[in-house]
Amino acid sequence: MARAQETISPAIKKKVAALCRIVEKDNRVRMLFAVENGSRAWRLSSSNSDYDVRFVFARPIEDYISINPLPDVISVAFDKGGNKVSIERSLIDFSGFDVIKFVRMLSASNPTTIEWLQSDVVYYGEQNRVFREFALKHFNKTSLYFHYKSMCRQNYLKYLKSGNNVTYKKYLYAMRGLINAKWVVIKRTVPPIDFGEALQQLKSHIPKQVVAKLQEIIRLKSSGLEKDIVQNIVEIDEYIENFLKDDSEAPKEKAYTTLRELDAELKKIVLSQK
Repeated sequence: MARAQETISPAIKKKVAALCRIVEKDNRVRMLFAVENGSRAWRLSSSNSDYDVRFVFARPIEDYISINPLPDVISVAFDKGGNKVSIERSLIDFSGFDVIKFVRMLSASNPTTIEWLQSDVVYYGEQNRVFREFALKHFNKTSLYFHYKSMCRQNYLKYLKSGNNVTYKKYLYAMRGLINAKWVVIKRTVPPIDFGEALQQLKSHIPKQVVAKLQEIIRLKSSGLEKDIVQNIVEIDEYIENFLKDDSEAPKEKAYTTLRELDAELKKIVLSQK
């Protein structure tokens, strides 16, 4: 299956890069890289989707030597004019982790950090090669499986089973967790960032009616109906329920990965004043 084209214009990329410099200056940090990691990176966007900018930053060394440590998460949102606004009114949503927090999460095979390193939409800087190689080669299959299963469970229970917010978008987010967890089991690699690619390659392992419904939802979401309130889709609900109550397919092997390379790269970044 051919990879879907990214839907981010050069003008938006230029605007986001300019906003990255503002975030750096306002917070007195050095941004290592900033990427897209949301529906646009997953190739699930609609015409009215916002931009989910995710970044990793490092502070000046003296900021780490403090009785009262500074926040290890930075969040800020902007409207289309580049003005700071609440996230509810934003077009471009920034969220970033301090590099120490990021590497700790990466060492535990947290999927958020792995996806940031995989995203092919890079707005600013460059994804760290050592971190990326670790993510792809030394991830813990059991940990990654259960992280993605948890994503599926949270979206399903909070929005779909509860009936509080049954939308096409929530179905895709729940099923993305499920499909990615199954990818880890079947392919034994890190799932692709492109959800359509993962679905296509695993469709022989998923009931045909579920695949057909998902393909229809992707089409409807891309046409701008992502937030439409819909009725529960029985075929998908039953498939998710069965998946959530059975852990028999979860990877069982233990991981014995050294963290020396990650530790060395982290020290190099934090101690650098460039």
